[in-house]
Amino acid sequence: MIEIFINGIIPLTTFGYIIYTLAVTHITIVAITLYLHRGVCHSAIDIHPLLSHFFRFWLWLTTSMRTADWVAIHRKHHAKVETEHDPHSPAFFGINKVLLQGADLYHMEKNNKETIEKYSQNCPTDWVEEKIYTGRNNLGILILFILNIILFGTVGIIIWSIQMMWTPIFAAGGINGAGHYWGYRNYNTNDDSTNMSPVGIIIGGEELHNNHHAYPTAAKFSLRPWEFDIGWMYIKVFGFLGLCKVKRLAPRPIIQNKQNTDSKLITQSILQSKLAVITDFTQKVLKPIYKKENFNLSFKLLADHPNRLSENQESKVKDLLAKNIKLSTVYSLKNKLHELLHSREIKHDNFIQILNKWSEEARSHGIEALDDFLVRLRSYKVT
Repeated sequence: MIEIFINGIIPLTTFGYIIYTLAVTHITIVAITLYLHRGVCHSAIDIHPLLSHFFRFWLWLTTSMRTADWVAIHRKHHAKVETEHDPHSPAFFGINKVLLQGADLYHMEKNNKETIEKYSQNCPTDWVEEKIYTGRNNLGILILFILNIILFGTVGIIIWSIQMMWTPIFAAGGINGAGHYWGYRNYNTNDDSTNMSPVGIIIGGEELHNNHHAYPTAAKFSLRPWEFDIGWMYIKVFGFLGLCKVKRLAPRPIIQNKQNTDSKLITQSILQSKLAVITDFTQKVLKPIYKKENFNLSFKLLADHPNRLSENQESKVKDLLAKNIKLSTVYSLKNKLHELLHSREIKHDNFIQILNKWSEEARSHGIEALDDFLVRLRSYKVT
C-alpha cells in the first residue's frame, strides 16, 4: 500500500512523466483557446455539445475556471483595451505585475459582479454549470489532486502543481503580458498587442495576439504565410470529425493589378480592409520618411493614433514633427485616414467623396510614396 502511494499504479520513466505533463497541460490550453476563447467568447466557431462539454469538464477539473468569468473578463479586455479599465493591461499595470501576478488580476476582476453580468452573455447556465462547475468549483482540482496521486504517487503532486501553475503563467501572464509588450505587429491596431512568435504551439496559437486583436472574431489566428496556429489545426481536425464548424474568418485583402472603378466596390473593399490599409500607409509611406533621418524617438509613437499618446509622448511627437515638414505632412494624413476609415458618422454613400478629398490633399504634396499608395488604395480586393 505504501509502495502504491509512493509510486502510484502507473509508474513511468522520467521522460514518461514529462510527456504526460506536457500532454495534459496542452489539453488545457486547447480547451481555453478553442472553447473559451474562439468558441464562447468570440463566436468564431461552433463546437459540438459533446466536445464542448468535455472542454468545460476539463477546465473545471484542471483550473476551476468558470466559463462566464473567463469570457466576461476577456470581452472587457477587448472593450477597454489599454485603459485603466482593462483588467490586465501592461500599459496601465506595468509588465512585471501582469507577467508575475496575472492570475491575481484575473481573480480580482472575477469578483467584480458588474463585469461578469455585463460581459457574460451567451455563457452556459445549465444545471451542471450552476450546481457543479460554479457551486463546487474547487472540487475539480481536488479530484485531480487525488487522481494524480493514485496514478503516479508522490510524482503526481509535482504534476498537479505544474498543472495548477500552467494557466496562470502561460495564459494569464504570458498572453496578457508578453502579448501586449514583446513581439512583432502585422497590423496597426488601436492597442499594444503583439505577435509573440510566428509559430503558435505552446499556448495554442494565442502567441499570434496582434492578429487576434486585428480580427477578434476570426477562427484562424495565423494570417501570414509563415505563421502557424496550432489551434487552427485542431479546428480543422475536429471539423473533419464533425465536432466543430467555422463561423468566421478574417477577410483576406489583396492588391490587384488593376484599380477598382466602381464607387461601391471601392468603399466595400477599403472598409473591409481598413486595418491592412492603415498598416500599409504606416509601413510604406510614414516609416521610410522616418528612417531617412536619425530621429531620437520611437517609431511606435508615430504609428499609434494620437488619442493613445500621453501628454508627454504627444509633446515629443509635436517637437519632432516641427523639425520635419514632410514627416509632419504624412503623419497628419495618416491620422486623417484613420479617422475616415473608423468613423461611424460617415455613411457609405458619402465615403467615396470624402476619400476623394483626402486623396486630392495627399496628391497635392508631390510625395512619391504617397502617390504610390494612392494607386494601391483603389486596388484593394477582399477574398
